[in-house]
Order: sequence, then C-alpha cells, then structure tokens
Amino acid sequence: MRRMKLSLMFAAVAVAVGAQAAEPVATRSPSTDMALAVVKLDPPSGSTLKAGELIEATIAWRYSKPAEQARIWLKLDLPDSAPDYIYEGDPGKRAPGEGRIVRHTGLGKPGHVDAVYLVAKDASSREIYRLRVPVDYTYVADAAHEAARQDGMGSRITSVTLEPPSPAHLAPGDRVFVRIGYDARSKDGLLPTARAVTNCPMNYNGVFDPVNGQGAIVQYFTVGAPCEVHQVSVELANTAGALVDRKVIDVDLRYGR
Repeated sequence: MRRMKLSLMFAAVAVAVGAQAAEPVATRSPSTDMALAVVKLDPPSGSTLKAGELIEATIAWRYSKPAEQARIWLKLDLPDSAPDYIYEGDPGKRAPGEGRIVRHTGLGKPGHVDAVYLVAKDASSREIYRLRVPVDYTYVADAAHEAARQDGMGSRITSVTLEPPSPAHLAPGDRVFVRIGYDARSKDGLLPTARAVTNCPMNYNGVFDPVNGQGAIVQYFTVGAPCEVHQVSVELANTAGALVDRKVIDVDLRYGR
C-alpha cells in the first residue's frame, strides 16, 4: 500500500468501481471538450486504509481544446489547504491528445471518503472540468503515521521574497515567483509551498523532492481571473502531511482583464 509521501472509452464517461457502476455527470466549461474517466482504483472501493495511505486512480483522458496544456488532479471534496489531506500535483506537460495517467490522493487521519473528484484546469488556472466519482473508503488510525507526523517539527521558514514584488499589477495567468528560505531539520525532508489566499481561480506548483538542511527554493502560483490578492500563505509541511511552519504575507497583487 502506498503511503502518504511525495518526492507527490469515452462515448459516455462511465465508471465501474468494484461492484458499483455509475454514470456521473461532469461539469465542463464551454472552453473545453475534456473527457476524463477512472479506469481503475487501487485499492478498490470498499476498502479500509490506514491514515496516510493513498488511493491510486488510473485515469483515461482526452481533449482537443483548449489548444494548450491542461493539468489534471485526483482530489477529495476538501479545500486544498485542509490539514491531513494530500493530493498529487501535475507537472503541466500535457498537450492536447489522449492517454492515461496515475494520480493519488488520501487522508492523514481517520475518516470516510464517499467520493473522489477528477479536476482539470487550463494554463490560466481556470477550472474547466470536474467529475464526481462515488467511492467508499474508510480511514482508520495508524500509530506509525502519527509518529511520522512529528517529523521536522521545529523547522522554520526563514525568509520570503516575491517576484514581482508587491505591489504589482498582473494579467490573469501570470506567475508570481516566491523564494522561500528554510531551515529544515527532518528525517524524510520537508515540502515548501506558496499559494495565494483567494477565492479566485488559483493554482500553485508542488514540491516533488523534499528539502532538508538550510537553503532556499523558488515556488510559484498563478491566479486565473481579474482579482485582488491581499495575502500569500507560505507553508512548510512534512511528508506525512502535517504542517510544520506557516507564514502569511500581506501583499497587494491586482489582476486586470
């Protein structure tokens, strides 16, 4: 069973999960002809998992528009910043066409998962597709995962610098780069991220290789619609999904039409 760690048929979109069969209806933007389908879930729906173990989905995808890269995620019905929740990032190297990918998501605490979501966004971070897939997973407590949640505690974010600096006027989809200084003292490494605090369409890049020791890393986020952003959340988490340090930076970023 894969643990919660990161280095993280289209005629009708039909899903068959274990003994379940459903024909969920996707929410699709007029700007796309995206079609996604779950081909396989591992472990199968109906399973019991330990906290920190991941649900793996093999996803078939196809689209011809937008005529640009589109990112695809497997998510739960939780805010991206929710504690004890993790989902695998997408490097954004997909061009129009079709294929299959594998994505992971899961919980770091006891609970129940009754649905997973296939979500796609365009290059400007606008959500263009969402499909709810009913599932049935039960998460139970795990002593080893609870111990792993303590890894790196006491580590800290030492500096934060934005480029372009605040205040700034930007176009939707422009990248804001965030240089994060860190002092990470961890057995398995830590994951620095930076995201805009906003209800507007937003995307941020994840860390595929945890960091350790003293250093700095450059992350970025994008906002995909006219909007004002007044705060940026910079976070340091361990590979078990526990938050180790967080700084909220006041900014003045204005995204025009």
